[in-house]
This record gives sequence, structure tokens and C-alpha cells, in this order.
Amino acid sequence: MHVQLMRKLAEKIDGIDLSEQEVGDVFDLPEQKARMLVAEGWAVLERRTHDGRQLVLAFRRRDDPGPLSSQHDSDVSRAS
Repeated sequence: MHVQLMRKLAEKIDGIDLSEQEVGDVFDLPEQKARMLVAEGWAVLERRTHDGRQLVLAFRRRDDPGPLSSQHDSDVSRAS
């Protein structure tokens, strides 16, 4: 399963060796390891469309409001 590394804080994350990868790299992992990195926010799934263009599928945890939610907007305005 192809994933794109979105952030990297160590050479090994959850027992997965990332010493050869940099943020932004797309690489192949066994499905279980790929899904673990995606679930924990380290990577996103990478797919190709029928015409060969790259399609990146990003998923967030249910409790993560994300940068475009109204909850995030109110958090930012309170911080100002």
C-alpha cells in the first residue's frame, strides 16, 4: 500500500523503519503498517487515478476538528 509521509519525528515510528524516508516521500508498506501510520497521522494513503495522476487520500481522527472547522476558528480567535 502506498503512503505519503506527512511528518517524521524519529527514524523509527511504531516499529516501522523510516530512516530512508523524508517528509513528502511516497513509498510502499504492508497494508497493516500503512494503515497504522495513516491512523496515527504520520502519513496519508496515496493512490493513482486512471490517467496516472496522483490522488492523495487524507483522513483525520474523529476528535480532530482540523484547520477548516468552526471549532478551530473559535479556538484561534480566543488565542488572539
